[in-house]
Amino acid sequence: MSTLSIRVPDSLKEKASHLARKNEMSFNAFVNHWLQIAVVREETMDWMERTLNNKNSDEIISKFGEFLCKTKQSKEPSADEINNLIK
Repeated sequence: MSTLSIRVPDSLKEKASHLARKNEMSFNAFVNHWLQIAVVREETMDWMERTLNNKNSDEIISKFGEFLCKTKQSKEPSADEINNLIK
């Protein structure tokens, strides 16, 4: 685990601290959470760019539409149903 010192505007730190408290998180946990989201987002976008490079976007959209048409709509399980299954 590394220790990192960063500079942020006071107003941003105050807002982030408020959101951390609102979500019952430490400021450190809050910053780690959002930093992880930013990294995963970038990694996902890089993967998509590499994977979809030189592909026909109309064909991708068409195939995705076909996939969506094949899926069946159903009722999502409630939180209670999920908890009962876990127990």
